[in-house]
Amino acid sequence: MCAIAGIIGRSVVNGQAVQVMTGLMAHRGPDGDGLWSNEDGRVCLGHRRLAVLDLSERAAQPLQSADGAYSITYNGELYNYLELKDRLKGEGAVFQTTGDTEVILEAYRAWGEGCLSEFNGMFAFAIFDARRNILFCARDRFGEKPFLFTERPGLFAFASEYKALLALEGVDIDIDTRQLFRFLHDPAHGLDHQRETVFRGICQLLPAEKLLLSLDDLSWTVQRYWDAAPDPEPKPVPEDAAVSHFRDLLKDAVKIRLRSDVAVGSCLSGGLDSSSIACLTRGILGDETPYHVFTGRFPGSPVDEGRWADE
Repeated sequence: MCAIAGIIGRSVVNGQAVQVMTGLMAHRGPDGDGLWSNEDGRVCLGHRRLAVLDLSERAAQPLQSADGAYSITYNGELYNYLELKDRLKGEGAVFQTTGDTEVILEAYRAWGEGCLSEFNGMFAFAIFDARRNILFCARDRFGEKPFLFTERPGLFAFASEYKALLALEGVDIDIDTRQLFRFLHDPAHGLDHQRETVFRGICQLLPAEKLLLSLDDLSWTVQRYWDAAPDPEPKPVPEDAAVSHFRDLLKDAVKIRLRSDVAVGSCLSGGLDSSSIACLTRGILGDETPYHVFTGRFPGSPVDEGRWADE
């Protein structure tokens, strides 16, 4: 869990303001922080790092392409980054790091905004494209990673958390009671499909959306880049075939998420989903690789699932 932030202005941006924004989100990225501005100072990107892939300083963010044409601040994980990296190398890309951040940059260079259709992962990112003079932002298909933004005359800003945007001069704490009610009524999903948030003037990218901001006039547009497309005519299959196919899909999903340069772990409640993931993970990693499992305990409570986890 990293943190991203940025300010884009009509004139030179105050980098210290972005530093304050990332500082307020330090808990999301305890392994380092970074700040980057473009040549004319109108774009400033910030980042707080939680190092999972390529722990070296060369992979620190914001990250720039070798030719300086593209710069990114990114939160998330691209599960299929190794497969994409091989494809991009075949098209002539040269990599300086071993993580997934540079893969996103090179994928954007090679495939433009269409790179989003190639990504398997959870992410929120902003790429400054110096050649097109735009900021390209996106949020993953199911909205696992947050992307909040606000604007005022002559300025556009984004961040991973509300507190970072509320720290900006001219952004007031003004509660939208209608949106607050939606959230309190359904904390898990109440705002999932709402552009507006509980704070007036602060919006969010919805799942599977991309945002393009023009530096010429700070105008921006939002588009949806993906929709679930269920088979309009589902075909019956034998139960054993369905079970086998589901097992293969689940195992592949777990395996691809175990790519990491640090120790991995999972939560275990004792339910079918977490138990299945824990068992598959142990089998994939083998007995020699450390694997940490965490269980919440509520002694005496009817919601305590400790005994199931023990089994």
